[in-house]
Parts: sequence; C-alpha cells; structure tokens
Amino acid sequence: MLGKDGHLIDNVSCGSWEELIDILAEPMLREGTVEPEFVESAKDAVREFGGYMVLIEDIAFFHGKPEIGVHGLALTLALLNEPVFLLDKRIRAAFLLAAVDNISHRGLFKELSVFMTDEICLDLLRKGEETDIIMAKFKEVEERH
Repeated sequence: MLGKDGHLIDNVSCGSWEELIDILAEPMLREGTVEPEFVESAKDAVREFGGYMVLIEDIAFFHGKPEIGVHGLALTLALLNEPVFLLDKRIRAAFLLAAVDNISHRGLFKELSVFMTDEICLDLLRKGEETDIIMAKFKEVEERH
C-alpha cells in the first residue's frame, strides 16, 4: 500500500500532530479513499485517547473510525524532518490507517508488526531515510516472512 503514489511521504515539515494527520490524509483524500470526516475522526481519536497512538518510540499509528468516511483500505507513512510531539511523546515517523471495518486491516497489521519488530526497520523510520531504502527494507522483511 505504501508503494501507491504519494503514500510514502518524506521530508515532512509540520508544527503539530494535527497538521501531520492532515498531511498523511492528503493522498487518501485525493484518491477518494476517505472523506474529510475520517480525518476529523482520526484527530478526535487522538484527543480522546491521547498518546497511545505512539505505540513504538518515535513512531505513531494514527487511525479514525472505520464507519466514518472510509471507502477503502489505505495506509500512508510520513517521515518528518523535525519531530512533533503528542503530549510528551516524540514523533519522527507516522502512519495513518484507514479501514472500512474492524476486520479488513488485520492482514496489513500483521505485515506491519513484522516490520516493526525489526530494529533496522525502526532505525530507518526514526532517521527518515530515503523512501527507496525504506521500501526495499519493507520488501526484504516481507519476503523473509
């Protein structure tokens, strides 16, 4: 999914986690995968549940409610030039997941969990490495599993 045009965004500069969610959602909005209501539901989820969206140090996993403005499964990754903060948690890379229901994204989460247990992968995300290096590592890890 990150191989789709615009779904892996590097050199991101923003001032807040709210702006980061807007940047992450832009490719999904442009393709019609999500509606603006989904973007607001992702921000509302952060406001309601706080910092739990930063599951791994420096890496956020944003999402909204599936029933609110989602037309298809989508994933975007942003690599930040400078970190932003969600409460006291630093964010250097962030994903935004859009799912049509509570089941359809399980396979995607399984693939991401494999990637997120690889320290080299995590280092690439934290350092904001070039997108082709990150995509090659994603492919390498996927092929091993």
